[in-house]
Amino acid sequence: MSTLINFFFRIAQVEWAKVFVLILLCSSTLFVNLGGWDLWTPDEPRYAEVAKEMVRTGNYLVPHLGAEVYPKKPPLLFWIIAVLSKPLGEVTATSARLPSALAALGIILLTYLLGQMLYNSSTGIMAGYILLTANEFFRFAHRVNIDMTLTLWTTLAFFLFYCGYSKKNHQQRYYLSSYLFMGLGVLTKGPIAFLVPMISISLFLIVRGEYKKFREIAIVRGSFIVLVVVSLWLIPACVLGGGDYTLNILIRQNFGIIVHSFSHRAPFYFYLIHFPKDFLPWTFFIPSAVLYFWEIKKRGETADIQFPLLWFVGPFIFLSLISSKRNIYLLPLYPAAALIIARFWYGCADTMRQKVCKMQLKKLQMPCILFFIGIVIFGLYAILAVACKFKFEKFMQAGGASVYPVAILLCGAGLIGLTLSRRSKNTMVLFALITAIMLGMFYFCIFKIFPSRDASKSPRPFIQRIESIVKPEDALCYFLIDQSLFYYFKRDPSPEIKSYSQLQETLNAHDTIYCVLLKKEYEMAPQEIKSMVTKVEQGKFGKATYYLIKKIPYDK
Repeated sequence: MSTLINFFFRIAQVEWAKVFVLILLCSSTLFVNLGGWDLWTPDEPRYAEVAKEMVRTGNYLVPHLGAEVYPKKPPLLFWIIAVLSKPLGEVTATSARLPSALAALGIILLTYLLGQMLYNSSTGIMAGYILLTANEFFRFAHRVNIDMTLTLWTTLAFFLFYCGYSKKNHQQRYYLSSYLFMGLGVLTKGPIAFLVPMISISLFLIVRGEYKKFREIAIVRGSFIVLVVVSLWLIPACVLGGGDYTLNILIRQNFGIIVHSFSHRAPFYFYLIHFPKDFLPWTFFIPSAVLYFWEIKKRGETADIQFPLLWFVGPFIFLSLISSKRNIYLLPLYPAAALIIARFWYGCADTMRQKVCKMQLKKLQMPCILFFIGIVIFGLYAILAVACKFKFEKFMQAGGASVYPVAILLCGAGLIGLTLSRRSKNTMVLFALITAIMLGMFYFCIFKIFPSRDASKSPRPFIQRIESIVKPEDALCYFLIDQSLFYYFKRDPSPEIKSYSQLQETLNAHDTIYCVLLKKEYEMAPQEIKSMVTKVEQGKFGKATYYLIKKIPYDK
């Protein structure tokens, strides 16, 4: 038996075996059951519909939504979804989410390669696992979103820059290639794909006092490359889309969110509150990592974290200063955070392995204890939430009775972790256990929680009930509702009513007419309107409740 254990231990030390296991676990987490639940509002059905209309019309130049020009986002993500949907013959939940999953895998592998270049292979592997098991990274890897693809391009840009910076040969090729991927990032989400890398790279060179490098990285030539890449699409798109499209795509969607956002406005400290919970479970180790690197600096040693640290800090401050803020906007900074935490873990493990400083064990011991205590508490709370049917814990209740064995396993894993944290000096065992716990919870979400929440997150059931009630010859309108939420499920746009007076006029103009509106809008409606209609159906998805109302015929 000992011979067999030693054999597997030696295999685990082989580089290709580590990378293979990382890819295998990433693939089993990112690609399984992608279509196991429907597209959820608001962004998923909207982005899927834009790609769907590209496939249907053959117009890939100017994105459309509901047969109208869609000027809010550049087209690259929609192109990728459309191409991946071709073999299936239609845009599905799987093909729409596949770009995010593929991008996530690419980001993890690039993070591994960067960790290998900056430190060593083991640190790179650990950074890959940290990224894979970070709470928000996992969530967005399973959603149709633009930022995961954007993060792939920015990570490639950082990777190529550092290749050029650290190598003696072909530096210009690496630098100029990084601008190519910044250009693809701009085609994905806009100028932020150029700003984030350039802020970090500039800070890195300034802090290191390498001002001559600014000439080597060829910012002017690189900017021209970005401009050429974007112009290949932008110029013909603006010509075809017209003046309004040009104004929206160039000005309002870019400079508007920086100075005076029309949506997602938040205070400057927004990310200070949200990033710690989004980066769980690895947030537990941030205080210890800060203390560890501070001690290294006091000893006059170097931790070599300047590059990932400035990659994170510079854009973090910039994104905190602009008016529009969402959790997902920090996604391009996650690889940097993973590299820093991985460097901390490996540093502690290495010093303990060499018995240089036994105190390093405590820097890992305390956050590990806190994490495993949190896991035990979470397991017990999940059991109570399902058993007592807490109204505010519908996420857990979606798992039904299957939550009980999973929660018991979590409690058991947490208790094992607590024991190991107090007794074991093998930090890799603790790291592996944390990773296994997170992956186990993710698998449960993928196969049980997410599919079970369709009824409350997808508009499809409500739209299908509407279409079974409203006959093709009947009139249907929408009152103060963004119909783009429903286009993927209901193809034909209906008239949109934007005021109560207009709604009353529309009701008076038809003998039979149906209207979809929010519950709160119905409750606020004038009595004259309420007396003209009756509620025939209701549905709830997301955070809102919707009514389908029908005009009461005159003969009644």
